[in-house]
Amino acid sequence: MLNKNEEFKQLKDSYVIFIYKHDKFGKGLPIYKIRRFVEETGEALEDGAHIIYVNGTYKGNDEIGKLIHDFNSLKSEEMNYKELADGVHHFKETEEGRDVMCESVKKYAEEYAEEYAEECKIEDKIITVQNLMKNMKWTLEQTLDNMGVTEKERIIIINQLQK
Repeated sequence: MLNKNEEFKQLKDSYVIFIYKHDKFGKGLPIYKIRRFVEETGEALEDGAHIIYVNGTYKGNDEIGKLIHDFNSLKSEEMNYKELADGVHHFKETEEGRDVMCESVKKYAEEYAEEYAEECKIEDKIITVQNLMKNMKWTLEQTLDNMGVTEKERIIIINQLQK
């Protein structure tokens, strides 16, 4: 990211790496590097953005094959790269690491549950809005006002109804 008044050339390259369980492109290669082009000229767009797809089924005996093997390993002693093996050992095979993981999973589950509950609440309100408009012959604004919908919910409901 750039801060205010920084030059574009100061922007560092960015990498987005998709690690698939399967071979997304079906060609048996370990990785696929995606390049963007200017459609009108066919020239490569060298903007510093890199996209890489990793074939999670690749089983080569090279560095990438060993790394993918490590990603799929359940036990640290089966892994090739010490850095990954140490992390797996800590988070999966020690009490302290499992506690950290359990806490992280619990936090994620709570956040997901909150988001899901909010989505359900909005969906219920949308159904109520539709029913009130139909049965009471109210306008959308009248319905939202009578329901006491917050401004944030109002925007979401209006956007959903316009789809």
